[in-house]
Parts: sequence; structure tokens; C-alpha cells
Amino acid sequence: MQPSLAPILQIVEVIGPAEQGMSLPYLCRAEDGNLYYVKGLQTNRSSLWAEWISAHVASTFGLAIPPFSLVQVDEMLVDELPPELRNIGCLPAFGSRQHPHASWLELSKAKDVSLQAKQDILVFDWWVKNPDRATGNPNLLWDADQLSVVVIDHNQAFSRDFDTQQFLQDHVFAEQWPAVVGDLVTRDAFMQRLADVLHCAEKARLTAPPEWMWENPEFDLPTRFDLDASLRTLSRCTTLDFWSTE
Repeated sequence: MQPSLAPILQIVEVIGPAEQGMSLPYLCRAEDGNLYYVKGLQTNRSSLWAEWISAHVASTFGLAIPPFSLVQVDEMLVDELPPELRNIGCLPAFGSRQHPHASWLELSKAKDVSLQAKQDILVFDWWVKNPDRATGNPNLLWDADQLSVVVIDHNQAFSRDFDTQQFLQDHVFAEQWPAVVGDLVTRDAFMQRLADVLHCAEKARLTAPPEWMWENPEFDLPTRFDLDASLRTLSRCTTLDFWSTE
């Protein structure tokens, strides 16, 4: 049986722009009482697709990502917003729940991230072709209560211009690459883990809002996000070429 559209949480309050974030997320309160960072029409469909697919495979892979959901702002609420906030729109959007007790990961704290988490994050970003985890802006949070890292922001995943050499130079945990690819057991274990969650990408594809298939609110311009290419990107994990840096 084909999965149905994922449940949609209604947004009851749009608080304002997040303090940080190149994709311009808005902090909002949903009907479940939780705060979410919402990416709606103020971003683009490619960003929404990248976040949605990445969130599904990341959570099953075992990355510590915040709970996520489709969210939506009612048209009447949008009309009541200040003009500068109305670009969030009233179509289904991507929401990432605010993580309590978390702050932006400082480089001085990177050393406290567990070895397994470093390798998991590095391999995952390599898998989804996410160039946006550089030393200067790792897009990671630090949970001071749990003393653990929280992984956010995958809007640039499935990059068409992914540069392998630049990735291995810039990634915040790039120093773990030799340990991963240099050990056959470690490498094979990662490939098996990735292959085991491939099915989640197809689920994400089938449960996403049909509105995301269009780039504009008029639904006459197809999305620029290549869904088939994204699935081919993920399927690389089943071949030895997955580790090639050429």
C-alpha cells in the first residue's frame, strides 16, 4: 500500500525570523504546543525537498536530529501577519522542532563530540552530498544537558555542484575520513547501515506534499529539484565507488 501524505501540524503563531540560518527559517508555535523552525515559501522547493528527504534518512540512520514534521500556516493567519512575515506562505512547509538546552556548537566544543558521532555525521554528509557543514559554520547544536551534538540544516543536501575535495577540506569532522575509508570493516559497516535506510527516501518522496512538485504558488512551474537524481545519489552507497574522491 502506498503511504499517504504525512500528517500536517497547524501553526498557531509566527514569532519571527530565527536568529541564524541562511535559509531564513521562522520560529513558530504549532498546535502541539512546541516551537518549530519553519521553512516555507520564504525558501524554495529544492530546500524543502532536501530537508524532507534528509530528515527521513538521517533519523533512521541514527543521527541526533530534532523531531520534524510538515507544518502549515492557515491563510487567515498569514493575512494577519506583519507584511515582512507573510512570505512564509500558507502551503505545507518543513518544520524542525526547537531543541531545548541547545546552543550553536563552538569549535572549542567540537573535541567533545563522540568519535562515533563525528564519523556518522561525516559519512552522512558525504552520502547526501551536503557541503554545508564547514568548520566556520558547522550547522550543529550542542546539548549542554546531554553533552551531545544535535544535527540540523540539510537544505543544501543533494548539491549538484558537490566538490569532493572541497568537502574533505572544509568539513568540520574531515579529520575522520582516513579512519573511515582506511578500515575495511568500518567502511563496510557504514555501507550496510546506509543501505538499510534507503527505503526511507522513497517513503519521504511518497509522503511529501504534492504542492512541492511545483516551484511557484500558481503550480505552473515544475520544481527544479531532481527527485530521481536524489535517489540515485543515495543509492551510491551500494557500490564501492561510493568512497571515490575522484
